[in-house]
Amino acid sequence: MINRALILGTLLVGVACGNLSADYDVCIYGGTASGVIAATSAARMGQKVLVVEPTVRIGGLTSGGLGYTDIGSKQVVRGLALDFYRRVGAHYGCLEQWVFEPGVAKEILEGYLSHPCITVLKDAHICSVSKEGTVLKSIKVAGGKDYRDTLSFSADVFVDCSYEGDLMALAGVSYRV
Repeated sequence: MINRALILGTLLVGVACGNLSADYDVCIYGGTASGVIAATSAARMGQKVLVVEPTVRIGGLTSGGLGYTDIGSKQVVRGLALDFYRRVGAHYGCLEQWVFEPGVAKEILEGYLSHPCITVLKDAHICSVSKEGTVLKSIKVAGGKDYRDTLSFSADVFVDCSYEGDLMALAGVSYRV
């Protein structure tokens, strides 16, 4: 029991919906901007969400320095994407802002994750998956010193928001390049 408390203390970064549990409605692998928006969308629909981020930073490229938005027509941007650019705009004192500093993006994206139904684990790498037939049932993540501590999480839905498709690869999802 002491070892499990140490593991949880090491891996747990943000807690919502009570405490870290083994079961979620939605598990998102990758705390990229798309992972944050997917988590926010699910949480707003009342789903209990776990976001597993393999690094210590939320937001991926959006909060890592890619703050010059390449977009054709701003009029087609809607939903939470538009909400993001409007929150950026509010930071700079305007309606919308499409060019921004990494720290501003990081702060806004982390703000989305403060929803009470979202739990975030940082610095936790996926190491295996469990399936029943073709259905993904749970994942095991590693963290702690030297990534020797592991925890398993099950969910009804898994979303791979990593840039590399790590979850899909371990789950054996076919792909074509």
